[in-house]
Amino acid sequence: MTNTRVQKIEKEKLKECAFKVPVYHFTDHELRERNRRLYLAMLMGNNFHSKVKIVFNTMEGYKEVFSTVWATTEKFILLKGGNFIPIEAIAHVELE
Repeated sequence: MTNTRVQKIEKEKLKECAFKVPVYHFTDHELRERNRRLYLAMLMGNNFHSKVKIVFNTMEGYKEVFSTVWATTEKFILLKGGNFIPIEAIAHVELE
């Protein structure tokens, strides 16, 4: 995902996004690491109300949101405010 232009958006704009699987194909190790980071983000969100940066792919390109992760399922993450992102669209999770 290097040299990729990423647009920052507010979590309220997620409802307008048409999500897409990232162009980059992840290795098994990278997928496990992404899922581990999502789980840690959920723990941090529920216990400390910590926010994380999530980069995801849409039909318009990569976007970035800074929010609290409240829950993770097999297919989605739920963010503060009832917004969600499909896990398969997530390219990167940055914990603070």
